Amino acid sequence: MTVDLNGLVSKEAVKDSVTKNIKDHIDVPASYLEKANVPGPFLAGVNQVIPYEAFGGDGMLTRLLLKSSDKAPWSDNGTANNPALLPLEGLAKGQYFYEVDLNGNTTGKDGQALLDQLRANGTYAYQATVKVYGAKDGKADLTNLVATKNVTVNLNGLVSKEAVKDSVTKNIKDHIDVPASYLEKANVPGPFLAGVNQVIPYEAFGGDGMLTRLLLKSSDKAPWSDNGTAKNPALLPLEGLAKGQYFYEVDLNGNTTGKDGQDLLDQLRANGTYAYQATVKVYGAKDGKPDLTNLIATRQVTIQLRGKEMATIPSQEGQMNMKPSTTPSQEGQMNKKPSATDSMSTAEGTKEVDHRMTDVKGEHLTSKPMADTMKKNDKPTLPTTGEAQTATATIGFLGLALAGILSLLGLKEKQKD
Repeated sequence: MTVDLNGLVSKEAVKDSVTKNIKDHIDVPASYLEKANVPGPFLAGVNQVIPYEAFGGDGMLTRLLLKSSDKAPWSDNGTANNPALLPLEGLAKGQYFYEVDLNGNTTGKDGQALLDQLRANGTYAYQATVKVYGAKDGKADLTNLVATKNVTVNLNGLVSKEAVKDSVTKNIKDHIDVPASYLEKANVPGPFLAGVNQVIPYEAFGGDGMLTRLLLKSSDKAPWSDNGTAKNPALLPLEGLAKGQYFYEVDLNGNTTGKDGQDLLDQLRANGTYAYQATVKVYGAKDGKPDLTNLIATRQVTIQLRGKEMATIPSQEGQMNMKPSTTPSQEGQMNKKPSATDSMSTAEGTKEVDHRMTDVKGEHLTSKPMADTMKKNDKPTLPTTGEAQTATATIGFLGLALAGILSLLGLKEKQKD
């Protein structure tokens, strides 16, 4: 920084500060506009000229233009009296002045008229010009323009509390059934548990890969990717929802209460398949943060999470049901390889099957060739009836009778002789 003999900051230093210390674009949370008062600091320096050293006062819109504001606290209307941020270190009082001119239908307006217009415009990206002037006689010299910079100021419009309540009632489901693979593949850090037992912006409700996305009715026809790797478009719980005006959380019941991150993920997996009674809560904002004392809307929902064990039950039951039994009809069923549907339908009878198998140990089992034949024909083999033996006996009897007749005829012939 260049300082002259009188302790004043040079024009070159001011130009450098405008170029390097002021952002090209800002996105202003809707709650900042919602809570702004007139008189108040929010619109100071907007469409009006004030000292350059006041650029970064607490609660001022222009404070957000400074790169140093990213890690600095904020309070609505400057009520917390957070330290001001200087656009340039060592800046002397009253040496330079500035204004941020907005375009469009806000041009020339200030105070309450400007605030009303900004609110009426809703969400809008304003093209604005930062102008820094020199001083003359302790006042701004508008003929001495020292530096300028074009910036974009995106102001998020307001959404009414009634609209938020309506969105919770109409756009969120009563019940969801979450596939086991979603829980199995979830990572921490990752989006799956965002908003679960933790408070985050309401506009983030339907991010790709988030459990809460599935609560939105609009998710039924929307794509999904595990951990949001495909970066599918986010789903809004309410159209036109502005950034930072509302926050939400989904509280789970049972042994998951109060847990988040890896602890919560581990607990959900350990619980296996379970239907959680959960509460969706939407809060207002204060100082750019959730105001947990301002509960806007709630809704009770059921979240059925499928555990990993569900995927293994059919194969285990299939192995159980393939053990043989004794009777022909049972042999036909037991030697027949069960389908997944058959396995699921016999889940409740697994214990009874085990008892039957224990009772018949050591008994004679159907031979493999017979079982193969049964599988091919899909019906029991008919038993031997004895018809072949009966036919043979009948032929033998007839032969003996004929021999007897012939012998009798021969005897009569001899008597005649």
